[in-house]
Amino acid sequence: MKRTIIALVTLIVICGCNGEKKINSYSDIYSEKPTTIYVAPINDNAERKVEKYPSDIEYNNELNTAKAFLYQTLASPLTKKGYYVIGPVASEAIAQNISMTYKQLRSSDLRQINKEYGIDAVMLVTIHKWKDENGKKTAFMEYQLRSTKTNVDLLHTWVMATKQVSTNLKGDPIKLKNDTKFAKQYDMDNGTAQRSFLMEKVNDYVMRDLPLSSMRRQFENDKYRGANPTYIKYVWFDGGADVQDCSAEEYEAGAFL
Repeated sequence: MKRTIIALVTLIVICGCNGEKKINSYSDIYSEKPTTIYVAPINDNAERKVEKYPSDIEYNNELNTAKAFLYQTLASPLTKKGYYVIGPVASEAIAQNISMTYKQLRSSDLRQINKEYGIDAVMLVTIHKWKDENGKKTAFMEYQLRSTKTNVDLLHTWVMATKQVSTNLKGDPIKLKNDTKFAKQYDMDNGTAQRSFLMEKVNDYVMRDLPLSSMRRQFENDKYRGANPTYIKYVWFDGGADVQDCSAEEYEAGAFL
């Protein structure tokens, strides 16, 4: 088991070092030096059973809770990087006052937001699809950090994230230690815990790649670290993660076809 974990950790390190340097992948962050980030409400484009099967309360609760958990855990990895993230109460007020749809936030002029609120960038996360297959729960997600000064993408990442679930000889999912602990901590059922756990882990991984805030003294040195690829396959096992490059074709085939 130790060898497996060491191998997985090594793989993550290798994946983080073989790509382009951050100074190239995030050149606009190093030139603009954003410090204040507004996290927009999560955009859920996933096919919803709630419309077809409103009586399937357990499934709908899993998706709704996972979406909420995704939103709640976005701020932490950003603040660890030294960014100032607009708090929940202020964020809710901004969301109500900004007369822009999610689509407009992704593609329209955001400079008024910078002028009115002093926000440097808007973090937008979209859940395109959930897929359940043989005990595995897979989310197709898109992370976009847009500048409110120049409207350029400071970060744009697509993640095919999978929570690998072991099965017994009958093919039934086995409750794993991490899942059980997580479910107990947040008073969730096991299925909801698996989805929410995956959301938190993916947030941590994607935001780990973001350059340090210019307010941190290590900002300049961080330029020369390796950057993650734009398309990622992220698989979480019980005890570690396997992260690999993902082609745009593979992602789009799973998310949209």
